[in-house]
Amino acid sequence: NHNIKLVADIFDNGVIQANGGTWYFNDRSGDTNEEAGFWTAGSIVSGEFVDSVGGGICQVATTVFNAVLESGMEVTERHNHTLYIASYPTGRDAAVDYPSDLDLGWKNSLESDILMKTSYTDTTVTVQLYSVRTGYSVDFELGAWEEGSKYTTTFEYDSSVGEGVYYRKTVGEDGSRITLTRYVTDQNGNDVRNDGFLSDYAAKNEVYVVGDNVDTSKLVRD
Repeated sequence: NHNIKLVADIFDNGVIQANGGTWYFNDRSGDTNEEAGFWTAGSIVSGEFVDSVGGGICQVATTVFNAVLESGMEVTERHNHTLYIASYPTGRDAAVDYPSDLDLGWKNSLESDILMKTSYTDTTVTVQLYSVRTGYSVDFELGAWEEGSKYTTTFEYDSSVGEGVYYRKTVGEDGSRITLTRYVTDQNGNDVRNDGFLSDYAAKNEVYVVGDNVDTSKLVRD
């Protein structure tokens, strides 16, 4: 919650210039490190759920992405999370990571500036975009889930758990893909933009912790 509120405060009252002004998450947030006041929280690193400094700010990125989707503005960059997170709207999550290539960006194609307002409670974060009335209508079509990569089984050896003892640390999940299509029309019913957003989630490997003299072959999926 601390990290969410901190980055939301950074974005509050931001102005995106008319006629092609752009907004990028990492440019606006800067480095979300300890020096900037961010704490350690949950995040995804190398395909695993871990704690890292600045964790949790993707919840703000996802909220910004959804506000931009609903506004009909042009999305210039968006990446889904490596792993599927069921608490986010299906196919509508956005992952960011400073200073890597994971960023979220969008463009203001209107003839007036856009004002971004952010607010939050202890359980919610809200992003609002203000501009002249666009007259846009925005509709969505969510495709069917498609099969992705298959998960594999990996092992962490720890003799302290006891001879012949093992336990499953992480449940494996196969990867999956889904596409969200957006249709934006103006007040006369003319197409403004039709765009698709593919979310391609990687498999989450199954992880066992095993002690000495464990036959791991029986733990590997056929």
